[in-house]
Amino acid sequence: MGETFHNETIYVAVSQDVRECKSTLLWTLRNFHVKKLCLLHVHIPFSLTASSSGLEESEIDAIQESIVKTAHDSLHKYRDICTNKRVKEENVDISWFSGYSVGEGIVELIYQNNITKLVMGAAADPHYSRGMSITSRKAEYVSQHAPHSCKMWFICKGKLIKTQEGSFDLGYPSDSFSEFSSSDHKPSRGRTREEHETTPPKEHSERIVETDEASKRVRKEEPKRTKSNENKVDSDKPHPDFICPISMEIMKDPHVAADGHTYEANEIRTWFSGGHRTSPKTGARLPNHNLTPNYTLRSVINDWLLQHPNHRTD
Repeated sequence: MGETFHNETIYVAVSQDVRECKSTLLWTLRNFHVKKLCLLHVHIPFSLTASSSGLEESEIDAIQESIVKTAHDSLHKYRDICTNKRVKEENVDISWFSGYSVGEGIVELIYQNNITKLVMGAAADPHYSRGMSITSRKAEYVSQHAPHSCKMWFICKGKLIKTQEGSFDLGYPSDSFSEFSSSDHKPSRGRTREEHETTPPKEHSERIVETDEASKRVRKEEPKRTKSNENKVDSDKPHPDFICPISMEIMKDPHVAADGHTYEANEIRTWFSGGHRTSPKTGARLPNHNLTPNYTLRSVINDWLLQHPNHRTD
């Protein structure tokens, strides 16, 4: 491959287990002429509480500190691998995110850092088989929810499994996959113990599925760009699902509330802080004030705005 990215940073998603991700990092260093590299890490905090574990708060804090220190030690080992491959230490950065879901954390880091080049594992190395597809739930989540502008390489045991091209169209992210396996090979649904431990709660996952369905509907209804309707598309108003029901403006940071509807994050938080316990959309009482980032809809909105640069969002 031997691609060179002089002005772009290559991001590599790594876990605390160096043995698990070392082959992915080495693949990156071997196949790209890397000038600047950033290690992407999502930290999963220790979830024990004093009441549930019977431990003292000081003991729990000590365990937390130990876990964080171990994670930092692992990241320094990854950095040593890079410097041993002649990447200057000052050109190896670390981007850290703390959350309960690895997949969501990586997607959030992609948005925060405007990442356009990402390499990550498709599965743990022991799961490798010839002609395999993505088996990691977190990798599958990232492939489905990352912005279309991010090009991604999925690696297992030092071998390229799939490439997802970065683009600004409104097609499904999976449509841009370049397959490196037979067309009739179905992805395995095997899960590692780590993925079981970091999988979001069922309620949270169901809300994300509903979010995806809404975004698919947006994509389906978005007019196709052809020579005959190109001028019409450029003058189209934004899709109704792009608009926050509270502010009536295009959303920049859409979040799904417990009523299943999507709102601009700041608007719905202001609604809750004002003492409201009902849905701004339906008026029904909400069971909770939980909010779920709608990454897919945010990606669709950003793509639409890129194709409609004259549309003001301020």
